[in-house]
Amino acid sequence: MSAYYKGSPQRREPRVSNRVINDPVAVIYNQASWRISKVTALYNLQYEAVKLKQYRASIKQALVNIVTTNSSLKYSVNVVGEPQLKYSEDDSDALMITVSSSASSENSKSAVVYEAILLSWGMCNTVPEAIHLPYLLERGEQKVGTAVKTAFASIFDCRIIPFSFNQRQILQFAFNFIENETSNLDKPMKFIYSTPNVDTKDKLTLSFEIQDVYLILNSMKEEAKKRSELVFLTYQGLQNQIFDTFEFDIAVLNLHEVALPKASVKDNGTFKMKTPEMVNSVFTVLNEICTIDAV
Repeated sequence: MSAYYKGSPQRREPRVSNRVINDPVAVIYNQASWRISKVTALYNLQYEAVKLKQYRASIKQALVNIVTTNSSLKYSVNVVGEPQLKYSEDDSDALMITVSSSASSENSKSAVVYEAILLSWGMCNTVPEAIHLPYLLERGEQKVGTAVKTAFASIFDCRIIPFSFNQRQILQFAFNFIENETSNLDKPMKFIYSTPNVDTKDKLTLSFEIQDVYLILNSMKEEAKKRSELVFLTYQGLQNQIFDTFEFDIAVLNLHEVALPKASVKDNGTFKMKTPEMVNSVFTVLNEICTIDAV
């Protein structure tokens, strides 16, 4: 899979200060991390300039409600369609929301405090009088995000549900990431755990060389009849290796995060994606998870 580009899809993107430009997907992988939620159908979403202006006004009004009486903050909102930020021609155009804040003084500079992207990545469901952009990526101030999502729920009669991943789903992402880490086989793959029913912020981190996990993954491919079995068998191989080495059973721990050099996934739906391939990997697995949940 690769993102849909109008024009010349094979052209490589120039880089400026290690940041890719002229690549629609760069707006995602140039950032540190994103929280991702699933979104129901957006009713009466339109991309005309006059409608986008109305959406900006509605979001700005929602932001007014979070500003305290004695606050000097002012918010500005931008909502734009992103026709190239999609997986295929069949996907609807993405929608990007940017919120900036500044002090009310005349010379104060504005700073981006919140960004969000509504997009589809090969999930082209047809809903009468609605557009399906099933994923919301967001980063920035939580209170601003809450106001923006409340406005969207009202404008488009939709529900925005944060993702929460169980251990199997975290591993599904992690082992899919490995396929795009072949240039980092000597780098660590970190599994981060907590102890159940223990009120502590301390985490246990176990690190493996990516190539070790990659070898286990490949060795299980003939035995596994489907992807879910491959995930289970690979992790079982890791568990056995840890138990044989340290006589410690990680099955009693809660898996919170898996981190690789180019990507990471947390149980609360937070991702880091540092390349276009990792962006595609995340949404490929999300599509699989959402399809299974819909059955």
